[in-house]
Amino acid sequence: MSAIRIIRSSRSLAPFIAVAIALAACGGTDTTAPAGVPESFQLTGAQVGSLDSSAHTILQANPGNSELESLVDSTLLVFTAGVQAQHIAATTDLTSAPLYFVGIHRVVNQSANGSYSTWAVVGLDDPAHLSNILEVSGFAQSSSATAPTSVNAAIGSGLVNALMLQVGSGGAVTEWRMNAGSASFISDPAGAPCPNFTPTPRVTCAMETMHVHFTVSAANGSNGAGARQASIPADVAVPTMRLTITPP
Repeated sequence: MSAIRIIRSSRSLAPFIAVAIALAACGGTDTTAPAGVPESFQLTGAQVGSLDSSAHTILQANPGNSELESLVDSTLLVFTAGVQAQHIAATTDLTSAPLYFVGIHRVVNQSANGSYSTWAVVGLDDPAHLSNILEVSGFAQSSSATAPTSVNAAIGSGLVNALMLQVGSGGAVTEWRMNAGSASFISDPAGAPCPNFTPTPRVTCAMETMHVHFTVSAANGSNGAGARQASIPADVAVPTMRLTITPP
């Protein structure tokens, strides 16, 4: 079973993977930031509200798409928790705009059935409006009571996946599922509690630094779309929301 299917089968957990939703594929690459681009920022309440409004427009245009709904919910979750978006130079033909990245790391420690971690890193050019976005995700499992802290694997192994989406006029979605490349995730220990997250007896949230590199590509996309690719060839540090989950 693939990592993505394993994640989605855990219905008792909150929605997981934050992913790609892009407005237009402009072509070209970005490896340096234009003048005036901030290195990091945190969404204001008004920007989170704008993000929520944009998300509803997308969902209304794609009724019954539970996968898309889960992805949109997760994007809202990471920003409302107070995670900063970090500008990171990525090479991609998804957009010519600067990309800002956030991460989500879920940790499930259990002795009876083995422990596991899931990771997702999301790059956006306009977090307040869900414009151009790239998502890369990973999964690792152990037989012990402690979840793994890293994974490094190839696309197609079932351990790492990547996705780009475009939302066009009226919220119509075009997607690229990456079918070549690799990705690596390494998590530092948990830090301070997430500033805007209310813990429960089963779920706690802490800030974390995730170290990520990847090179991914798709030969084509839906609706006759052409090839797309993205890469960050050396490890970069991504601000991350770490959710530690106690199974029922």
